[in-house]
Amino acid sequence: MATKSYMGNIFLAPDRPILEAISIIEGHRTQMAFVVDQNEVLVGVLTNGDVRRFLLKNGNVQDPVHVCMNTGFRSVLSTDGDSREKLLKLFDLGYSAVPVLSGDGRVVDIVTPGFLAPPIQADVLARSRAPARISFAGGGSDLTYYFINNKGSVLNTSIAMYAHATLIPHERPEIRIFAQDTGEEDHFESFRALVDAPEKKLLPSVVAVIQPKFGFDLYVHSDFPVGSGLGGSSAVAISVVSAFNELRMDRWSNYQVVELAFHAERLHFGIAGGWQDQYASAFGGFNLIEFGDQQNLVHPLRLDASITNELEECLILCDTGSGHNSGKLHEKQRQEFEEQSDRAAQFKANVDLSLRMHRHLIRGELKEFGECLHDAWLLKQRMSSAISNSRIQQIYDSAIEAGALGGKLLGAGGGGFFTVFAPPRSRAQVVANLKKFDCKIFPLRFENAGVVSWRTKAL
Repeated sequence: MATKSYMGNIFLAPDRPILEAISIIEGHRTQMAFVVDQNEVLVGVLTNGDVRRFLLKNGNVQDPVHVCMNTGFRSVLSTDGDSREKLLKLFDLGYSAVPVLSGDGRVVDIVTPGFLAPPIQADVLARSRAPARISFAGGGSDLTYYFINNKGSVLNTSIAMYAHATLIPHERPEIRIFAQDTGEEDHFESFRALVDAPEKKLLPSVVAVIQPKFGFDLYVHSDFPVGSGLGGSSAVAISVVSAFNELRMDRWSNYQVVELAFHAERLHFGIAGGWQDQYASAFGGFNLIEFGDQQNLVHPLRLDASITNELEECLILCDTGSGHNSGKLHEKQRQEFEEQSDRAAQFKANVDLSLRMHRHLIRGELKEFGECLHDAWLLKQRMSSAISNSRIQQIYDSAIEAGALGGKLLGAGGGGFFTVFAPPRSRAQVVANLKKFDCKIFPLRFENAGVVSWRTKAL
C-alpha cells in the first residue's frame, strides 16, 4: 500500500472553502480530496464530479466543503484481512482511489490501482513429519560392513506414526533445540558454539551436518516411544533435515536427505546401525531396498489396495514394554559378525528371505508371507545372542499358540515393538494373549508417502 508521504497534503477540514478542495483535487494524482474532522476522522470525500455537480446547482466555490462532500464514500479497514480483495472489486467498479481507515476512522493510507503493493512478506516457519517403519526381512544386510562385500536387500514399509519437526528461523545467531519426547532443551549462542559443544546429541548432530547460516528455534516430537525399534531416531533425523530442506532454494533429493541423516546419526552422533531406516522414512511406502558398495537403490512396490488393506488387518503391532539401545545391539552384532565365520551366511539367508517375501507380497500370497515372518524370527535370533530374551520368547510363543503364523521383533532387538501376523479367525485370541504380557496394542496403518515438509506463516 501507499505511504504517508505518498498521500501528501490531500486533507482539509469540513469548514474549508470548496476552492481549496479544487486546488487539492487538481494537484494530486488521486484527483480527490479527503475531508477530516478535528480528530482526523474521515467524514467525506470530494472529487471533480462532486464539485461540478454542486456548482451546476448554483453553488459557490467559497462555500464550505461539507455542503457538497460525498459522505457515502467507500473505504476498507486496515485490520480487515480481506481488504485486498475488496479493493480490487472497488477498482473494478471504477473507483480511482480508496481510503484505508484505522478502527477509529482515521485515514492510514490511500490506495490506487497503480499503487496497490503486493502483500507484505511474512515471517515463515518450516514443518515436517517423517514416518517410522516396519522391516519384514533383510535387516542386518543394510550394515555397511556386510554389504561392502556382499549384496544387501531389505523389505520394509513406512507406517502412520511420525517424527515431527518445526523449524522457526530468526535473525539472531542463537540456536535453541527442544526435544519434547525427552524434555531436553539445548541452547547455543551460535552455530560455532553448537559445533564446539563437548556432549554429542542427535539433534545438534543433525544441525552440525546441515551447517545452517541462520539462527533458529527447533522443536521435535514423535508419535512413538524412544527405543521402539521402529527406526525412530532415523525418522527424527530425516524430519529435521527435511525441515531445513523446505527453506532451501535448491532442494535436496530424497537420496541426499538420507545421506545427510545417515551422516548425522551414524557418523557424527555415533549410533551404530544400518541404512534402511533412513531410506524407509524418506521415501515411504513398501520398498525393496538394495545395498551395495557402489549404490543403494530404492525399488518401490506397486501393490493392489486389496493386498495392503488385508495385510493391515492381519498384522498386529504391539509394544513389549521393554525398550532397547539399538546402537549397543548393533555394536555387539558387528563384534559377533567378525568373530564367527557363519554370520555372513546368516545375513545371506536373510537377504534371500527378503526376496522371497517380496515375491509373496506382490502376488498377494499373504499366508505364505506371514509364514515367512516366522522364518525371519528364527533367522534374527541366530544373528546375535542379544536379540531375544526369555520374556520376548514367551510373548512370541504365546502369539503362535493363539494361531499367529509368524512375527518379528522390530529393529535391532532386545525389546521394543513386535509385529505379529494373525489370520482373521485368530486375531482376537492373539491380541488377548499378548495383553497377558502387558503388551500395548497400537493401531497399524501403512503410510504410502515418505517424509513431507511445508512452510507456513509464523504466528
